[in-house]
Amino acid sequence: MTANDIHGIQAGWAVKTADGHGIGSVEEVTHTYILVKSGLISTSQRYLPSVALEHVRPELKEIGLSLTQQQVDEGDWSQPPMEPPRTEGAPLNDEAFSDDDPRRQAPIPEPEKPPVL
Repeated sequence: MTANDIHGIQAGWAVKTADGHGIGSVEEVTHTYILVKSGLISTSQRYLPSVALEHVRPELKEIGLSLTQQQVDEGDWSQPPMEPPRTEGAPLNDEAFSDDDPRRQAPIPEPEKPPVL
């Protein structure tokens, strides 16, 4: 498994932001998003884009995101992303995203990474 291979991620693994904050656990993984569940009593779910996957640590049952806690808190993650699938670490499903699909029309911005100190 490579450092960002989405294939081996399992439900229940911890999800951490780029600045080290735990934001919940993996509920579901597809080639376009990672569904993250947080909270015990009043739970919430976030559909984070799979392109935000920074690393996978199977030995710790943990994944890391390229998004910071602030980006996760301020973003609207209530719906699955309309981005095409990942180009690394996950299979491409070209049939699901044809050339005339509006999701392929606009370039996908790369998530900003925090500055390295």
